[in-house]
Amino acid sequence: MIRADEFRHSYSQLTRGGGMPGKIVFQAMEKARIGMIGGVLSFFIFFSPARADESSDAQRRELHLYLQGRYLFQKHCTTCHGTTGRGDGPWAEGLTDKPRNFRSGIFKFRSTAFGTLPTDDDLRRTIRSGISGTAMPFFKDITDENVEALIVYIRSLSRNWNKEELAPVPVNLPERPDWFQESDELVSHRKRGGKLFATHCAVCHGPSGDGDGPGAEGLVDVWEEISRPAKLSEPHHKSGDAPTDLYRTIATGLNGTPMIGYAGLLKEDEIWDLVSFIETLSES
Repeated sequence: MIRADEFRHSYSQLTRGGGMPGKIVFQAMEKARIGMIGGVLSFFIFFSPARADESSDAQRRELHLYLQGRYLFQKHCTTCHGTTGRGDGPWAEGLTDKPRNFRSGIFKFRSTAFGTLPTDDDLRRTIRSGISGTAMPFFKDITDENVEALIVYIRSLSRNWNKEELAPVPVNLPERPDWFQESDELVSHRKRGGKLFATHCAVCHGPSGDGDGPGAEGLVDVWEEISRPAKLSEPHHKSGDAPTDLYRTIATGLNGTPMIGYAGLLKEDEIWDLVSFIETLSES
């Protein structure tokens, strides 16, 4: 773990003078105890020559955020996510929902097209809100700069962030329809949503949303862990409890799991019908 005094000393070495020559960068990384091969490689990939046209101030700030983010990650995240971000921290083995392996560059909770990376705002939402029902807590009191620093560091852990074909592609997420407030209209939409649920969702989530559908048995994710369909009958959902959170999850899916994104497969009003029906599952 990098100590505060090491961080300050390393950063002062990097920001002294007008630029960041490779030798100084490498020496500072050594002093910050980032000497492991994976960390060094990911660092130089992240701060690649393609960024050479950026101003020195911007480069220094980004490097400052990287080091600050690594310090915060080592302090708050390694017990679950591991010292190198592989999801293999000392608490990970005993957890039902395994910590994210940031090296894989695959993220479940996003506002982007299925198979693409999340936006910074997506990462920010997860850090600040946590994931209900898991060991991932919320960090609502953390400063905006610290959140930004964590995002910069997390993005440095996988080469996927440098792949243009995986760049975030935001999905259109419309506002909740007014009929959610109209009881008569809501009933008819929920009936349509129930039919859609039976067709598209019940095979995994079960007819009552208890995660016990016939297709739930034997599901695994890309990390070769058991993938359990969400219990939609629970009062809280991992992606958030608001109707817009449910819409986002249905539309974008959960990368790395059997839960695909339905944007393009279902119309916007059909997804809202599904959302309205799913809300009834936790009311029964």
